[in-house]
Amino acid sequence: MRLLRAYIVVAILQGVALVLAVLVCVGAFIEFVGQLDDVGVANYGLAEVATYVALRIPRLIVEVLPIAALLGALLSLGNLAVHRELVVMRASGISQMGLLSAVAFAGFMLLVVMVLLGESLAPSLGAYAREMRTRALLDDVGLAAGESTWLKDGDRIINLRRPAGGPSFGREVFLFDLAEDGTLQQVARADSTDIDLDNQLVLVNYQETAFSPEGMTVRRERDARRNFSLSPDLLGLSIVREDLLDTRSLERYIGYLRDNELDADRYLVAYWARIANAVSVVLMTVLALPFVFGGLRSAGAGARLVVGLVIGLSYYGLGEVFANSGEVFDLDPLLVAWTPSALLFLVTLGALVRVR
Repeated sequence: MRLLRAYIVVAILQGVALVLAVLVCVGAFIEFVGQLDDVGVANYGLAEVATYVALRIPRLIVEVLPIAALLGALLSLGNLAVHRELVVMRASGISQMGLLSAVAFAGFMLLVVMVLLGESLAPSLGAYAREMRTRALLDDVGLAAGESTWLKDGDRIINLRRPAGGPSFGREVFLFDLAEDGTLQQVARADSTDIDLDNQLVLVNYQETAFSPEGMTVRRERDARRNFSLSPDLLGLSIVREDLLDTRSLERYIGYLRDNELDADRYLVAYWARIANAVSVVLMTVLALPFVFGGLRSAGAGARLVVGLVIGLSYYGLGEVFANSGEVFDLDPLLVAWTPSALLFLVTLGALVRVR
C-alpha cells in the first residue's frame, strides 16, 4: 500500500511540475513583452529585461502554484482513472481514505515548496529585480550602488537610506530643501513612504525642521503628502511592498505600524492572505480527487483542464474582489484574506462528502 501511495504522490508532483512549467513560461513571456516598451531607455536593454524576468520567476511560481496544483492533480489523477489504474489500486485494497491521504500528502509537499520559495528566493530576488530595473532605467540620475541613494528634485535633495543594523524593510527618507541662494531652508525625515491614488508621495512619521532668521521651527505629521517630479519607479525604491517582504519582516513592519498608530490593514491582509494561499495549495490538490471520481472520471484532458481553470480563476478573482472591497468598505483583514480559502474548503469538503 505504501508503494501505491508513493506512486500516486509522484504522479501528482510530476503533473504539477509540468503544468507549473507551462504557466511560468507563459507568465514570464507576458512579463517579458510588457517590459519591451522600456528597452532602449538609459541602460535598460534586452539583457536587463531577461535578467529582470528571470529574477521574478520564484515570485511567479509562488503566485501560480495553487492553480498549478489543481490542474496538475486533475490531469495526473485523470490519467490514472482513464487507464484504470485507480480501479486496480482500489481492487488491490487501497481505500478511499488511503487515496485521500496520498493526494493530501502531495499537496503538503507543494505547500512546503511554496513556503520555502516565498520566504527566501521570491522576496529577495524580487526586491533585487525591482532595484536593478530602476537603476538601469534611471542611470542618468546617477543612482548610488550602496545602501544610500541621493536624488535631486529641483531645489530639494532626497536621500533614501537603509538604516545600518535596522529592519530589512523599506528605507528612511531624508529631505533637504534649499533656497535660491543655496542656503538650507529645512530638513525633514520620514520612516518610510508610499504612493497614494493621486500619485502623491506619502511620508510616514514625517518630522520637519525649518530654519529662518527668526529661529527654528519643528513640525511633525503622521502622514505627510508631497508632490514630486521624480519618476514613480525611482520613488518606489523607498516604498515598503508587502510582496517583497518575507513573513518575519512583514510581521515586524506590521508591529511597527501598530506601535506608531498607523494603518496596517493593507499589510495585515497580505500577511493572512499569504498563509491562506499556502493552505489553498493543499485544498486545490485534494479537490481534484472528487472530480476524478465524479463526472470527470472518463472525460478528456481538455475537459479537466477547463474545469481546473474555471475553479482556479474563480478563486483568484474572488480574492481580488475581497481585497478591493476590504479597502473600500474597511473590512476586517482576517475576513478579507481568509474568505476565498474558507469557501474553497467548503467546496472541497462538500465534493468529498458527495463522493463518499
